[in-house]
Amino acid sequence: MASSSVTSLISAHLGIPTHVAGLVAARSFRSITMTWHRARETAWRWSPIEVGTRRSTVVLFPGDGRKVPTADAAPSGPAPLGLFLPPDAEQNLEWEPGSDVLAVWVPERLLQEFTEGRTPDAAVLHSSPLTIGFRTFAQAVVRHGDEGSSMSQYAIERLVAEMLFGALVEQQSIETSPRPSSLVERARSIMLMHREDPNFSTPQLAAELHISPRQLQRAFAGAGLRPGDMLRRMRIELAESMLRNPLYTGLTVEEISRYAGFTSALQLRRALHAEGSPAPVELRNAERGA
Repeated sequence: MASSSVTSLISAHLGIPTHVAGLVAARSFRSITMTWHRARETAWRWSPIEVGTRRSTVVLFPGDGRKVPTADAAPSGPAPLGLFLPPDAEQNLEWEPGSDVLAVWVPERLLQEFTEGRTPDAAVLHSSPLTIGFRTFAQAVVRHGDEGSSMSQYAIERLVAEMLFGALVEQQSIETSPRPSSLVERARSIMLMHREDPNFSTPQLAAELHISPRQLQRAFAGAGLRPGDMLRRMRIELAESMLRNPLYTGLTVEEISRYAGFTSALQLRRALHAEGSPAPVELRNAERGA
């Protein structure tokens, strides 16, 4: 039987009860929910959700061989694999009869930790190693019965959010008519994907961009920036977001420091101090008192 949170999630965004949506299974990992459906009603409708409510984004993966709603494969391009919908989207979803549908529900607020506060637009997710891996991982998790430890639930939550962000970034490079982006913009996207890794550095960033560290420095200097400063700022923003977010009250400052890409709580405190920001304990206490 679906929990009340899963029932309200499906009802709020699709406007139908769980039995009409053909819910087969549901798994929750802290703020992220995965649901598996055998669609009884082949016509779903995704409707905008009011600001101020608990808004979620969703990735919809139809079963193998089934068509992604509203998506047509380009003759020479990668096949559509899934569909990403933000809470402000309005979309008719026409499923083929008998379709299995996997839905990965990611809170808007959690995704915004990776997108600098911006919610991405609706997007078709085309077939790629990352998108296929994302779908395969979600399929395995939603069908597995073990809830796991609190730490494993946290790890799955973060991994799913990272995979969704990575898949959305990846689409920019494989769409048939991509929007031009500068080297700094591409570097920013790669940094956001790796900022939680304390070992990720600017030489590795340059390698992923297939340029030399000197070329990377010159590109940033032309924009009045330094790559190391941008990466540190991203890690600080992630740590501040986690410290203020009630979802992470169960984590210690040391744990948050490491999840945000710092080697220790001391390094995080020094970084916050250098930015003129409050100490970790003050950030957490301020949110509790708000």
